[in-house]
Amino acid sequence: MVSLDPRTDGARAAAAVAYLASVALLVLLQEVGLRLRREEQRAWWAGNGRDILNAVGLAAVVASLRAFGFPLPAALGVGGSMTLLLFGTSIFVETRERLAHPRALAVVAGVAFAAPVLIFPGAVIAAFARVTAALFPGMW
Repeated sequence: MVSLDPRTDGARAAAAVAYLASVALLVLLQEVGLRLRREEQRAWWAGNGRDILNAVGLAAVVASLRAFGFPLPAALGVGGSMTLLLFGTSIFVETRERLAHPRALAVVAGVAFAAPVLIFPGAVIAAFARVTAALFPGMW
């Protein structure tokens, strides 16, 4: 069974802070992505710019999960899933016209979705292993 790699308490705490910061950064980058989406009709590079922003956010989330102790495959799978979830959440929240503070709400929602990964890392890794085993029989 896959489990967390060993880390000191201090290293794990620093990685947890980095993870939450990378989640907040990813959510905030979506605002820039929305601007680029509006520009997409006029600028050929805007679609690629959004892809780069999402790749930077994914890399930050995956790197912080690795630093926390997630094995690389689990960090990639969980980080990619988290990136998609945060992308959808931030776009949903930030496109609501009636919200008073959509950016702050998007960051709070993103951190709320991301926190269980830190609170229950063993369960998250086990769930990732089960999903991977179901999708790719014989790998585990």
